Amino acid sequence: MEECLHTASKNINIFSSLLQQENLQSPRLMDAEITNSDVAPFSDKLMVFHAGFLFHLATTYYAAAMITSMRIDVAGHCDASILRDLKTISSFGRIMIKKGWIEKLPRADDRKELS
Repeated sequence: MEECLHTASKNINIFSSLLQQENLQSPRLMDAEITNSDVAPFSDKLMVFHAGFLFHLATTYYAAAMITSMRIDVAGHCDASILRDLKTISSFGRIMIKKGWIEKLPRADDRKELS
């Protein structure tokens, strides 16, 4: 999960610096919402699933931003962020298989066997 935090922080820093260069404010982070509680409000399985989902969602947003952006520097940063996120996304499947939450990655049904 350290890799995930590093990837997310790097992406946030890159896009925040682009906004600051244009004298625009970057959105506030939700860091103030984090508590020092050591009791997990949700299961590890749910948290890993949601974190993986959010990384998948981020790649979709980066792709949309890359397509619609008129600035080549933004498109380049989006492309690099997608590649970083794709490297990180693969770790979520490995974690879930290792913990026994899924047996193997989902595959398409064999149509010949079904008929």
